[in-house]
Amino acid sequence: MLTRARLLTALLLRSVTLTALAPVLAGSAIALVTVAITLLANVEIGLPGAALLTRLAAVAVALGVGFTLDDPAARTTVVVPMGALIRRTVKVLPAAFLGGTTWTAAAALSRLVLNPDERPLFPWGGLAVEAAALTALALALACLGLRRTDGEHGGLVAAPGLLLLVLAAVLLRDQVRLFIAPDDPSWERVHGVWGVIGALTLVVALLLGHDRRLTIMDRSIQCR
Repeated sequence: MLTRARLLTALLLRSVTLTALAPVLAGSAIALVTVAITLLANVEIGLPGAALLTRLAAVAVALGVGFTLDDPAARTTVVVPMGALIRRTVKVLPAAFLGGTTWTAAAALSRLVLNPDERPLFPWGGLAVEAAALTALALALACLGLRRTDGEHGGLVAAPGLLLLVLAAVLLRDQVRLFIAPDDPSWERVHGVWGVIGALTLVVALLLGHDRRLTIMDRSIQCR
C-alpha cells in the first residue's frame, strides 16, 4: 500500500510539472493586455463596457484552459496506475488557479476604467459566475475532444466550440439573452441560469473525463 501511495504521489507531481500552461499563459496575456490598453487609453466606457472587458478576459482565459488537457503523446504513453479523471484533474488545477488569478486581475483593472462613483456598482459576483461557467464549458468541450482524438487534442474541439457557443449566446433574443448589462433588472435571474449552466457542464466534464476501464497496471497492483 505504501509503495503504491508513493508511486501515485510521484505520478501526480509529474503530471503537474507536465501541465501545458502555455495556452493559459497566452490567454491570460491577451486578457490583461486588452484591459490594460483600455485603461491606459483613459477611455470612459461605463459599467456595460467594463463588464464587456471582463467578459472578454473570461473567454480568453477559458480558451487557454481548454487546451490544458491536450496530450499529443497519449497514444504512446505508458500505462499508469491512475484513471484518466485523476490525471486530468491534476493537470487542470494549476491551470484553473492561474486562469482565476488572471481573471481577477483583469476584472480589477476593468473596474479601474470606471469613474470612481461607478466602481462600487461593478458586479463582481455575477461576472465571476459567468467566468466559471465558461471555463467549465471549455473543459467539457475539451474532454469531448479528447474522446474523439484518443486523448490527444481536446483543445481542437474546445476552442471553436466555445467561441461558437459564446457567439450564439450574444445573438440570443432579449428575452433569453445571457450576456446582459449590469443594470438590467433580470441580472439576478440570468446569473442563476449561468450558475446552472456551470454546474451542469462541470458534471458533463467529469463524466466525459472519467475512464472506467482498469488499466493493466491497476489490475496487477490490486492483485498484490
